[in-house]
Amino acid sequence: MTSGPRGADRPRFSAARGWPVGRIAGVQILLTPSWIASVVVIAVLGVPVVERVVPQTGTPLAVLVASLLGVLVGVSVLAHELGHCVVARWVGIEVIAVRLYLLGGVSELAAGPRTARAEALVAAAGPAVSGLLAGVFWLALQPTQAGTLGWLVLLLLALSNLIIALFNLLPALPLDGGRVIRAGIWGASGSRRAGTVAAVVGGYLLAAALAGWAVWQLVREGSTALLPAGIAVVMAAFVVVGVIAEGGDVGSDDSETGEPISTSWPAGVALASISRPVVRLGTDVPVHAALAAAAAGAVILVQADGIARGVLDEPAARELAGRDPAAPASLVTRPITPAAIVFAGEDPDEVLARARRAPIDPFVLVDASGTPTGIVRAADLLAVPRAHHNRTIGRKSG
Repeated sequence: MTSGPRGADRPRFSAARGWPVGRIAGVQILLTPSWIASVVVIAVLGVPVVERVVPQTGTPLAVLVASLLGVLVGVSVLAHELGHCVVARWVGIEVIAVRLYLLGGVSELAAGPRTARAEALVAAAGPAVSGLLAGVFWLALQPTQAGTLGWLVLLLLALSNLIIALFNLLPALPLDGGRVIRAGIWGASGSRRAGTVAAVVGGYLLAAALAGWAVWQLVREGSTALLPAGIAVVMAAFVVVGVIAEGGDVGSDDSETGEPISTSWPAGVALASISRPVVRLGTDVPVHAALAAAAAGAVILVQADGIARGVLDEPAARELAGRDPAAPASLVTRPITPAAIVFAGEDPDEVLARARRAPIDPFVLVDASGTPTGIVRAADLLAVPRAHHNRTIGRKSG
């Protein structure tokens, strides 16, 4: 996947959900409230462990060490996600942000990998970093005296990163292992959808196994197993939510004919065929003038430095024009996010999956130089597979 437009043609984008805490190599890092909660939980659970393993440690110091451990585990998750980001950039995918939340994090990319090889490389990078960190902490542990605070922290960090690596390698979406499985099937069969189906099945099996283990623990141990069982249930719910989000391109059945509906993009249909032409105007243009220009195509407002400010929201523009025709059209624009940018030659199935995963509207088609060439409404994009299915059924019945 080629990276986004550079320099003056680079569009602005809205920040992802979360609290921005800085940037690493240009990648915005965001924390969510659930990440703070996970650090607190690790700290609370870690205090009795510290006091038991290092008995001479007082409670205040145990709280400090356990809190430090929670933060360092969070930093380890961040390193895992940055591994994805580095490889994503290497294969030409723009990185928007890394968002850290309960039980992990997510690398938010402007677009999905365009080839099976790229998907496998990006997916495997995170577990590889976690595995490397586990090895580094394990080596650092060897000369450390057993039973000390430093030894305990290094041991727990080595184990935590090993668990992160192994769990993420499980062959189930939305985990990295599921993406690797999808890439393998995609590469072997030429069908990304077939890979998605297999990884979705793996996701549901994993969620069922976690839930079953939680029930088994509760039956065997009773109330003493509430904490591990609760964690397993939360993880199962996380997997199910991720599977539903990732499996949006898996087909369903037609309610009238009972035949499978392909939710893949039909061959021979170009994205440009459902797009509107583009009219570029300055951000200071009056809203009544922008509306008049919209008769010739979708209006993209561009700043003096060449940066695209957004796409004119025509319903909002008509409302504003009714109150104040001379108001600047920039007041009623929809920002162009990196995820909304579609490059020439991009896989339509990936764009379709992107539209199902997030509320992106509209999509902006750009050429190799980053110049917008068309606008596609999300509703029109999502309607194409269904319309193709209906036409196919009509030809069969005719």
